[in-house]
Amino acid sequence: MKTIALSRVLAEVNRPHSIFSITYRTAAGVYGEKKDCVARSSSDNPLTERKKMNRDGKLKLMQARGGHIFEVFIDLLITFNGIKINHFA
Repeated sequence: MKTIALSRVLAEVNRPHSIFSITYRTAAGVYGEKKDCVARSSSDNPLTERKKMNRDGKLKLMQARGGHIFEVFIDLLITFNGIKINHFA
């Protein structure tokens, strides 16, 4: 099965105008899927946002259609655009 490194996923998420799909697990163990996601930013400085993301361990996302805002723990991501994420590469 094809995999993608977590570092590559985070780089893609933080790329301007990137739209992607993810599957994940919640802290309660429930599986979820979100399509047409974009990273949301509360700052004009992308470097500041990246530092916050790394410190908090969460992706702050929004669905492009409908504007649903949500957060996902980075360690609980399973797939990115249908490709299994390798958290150890």
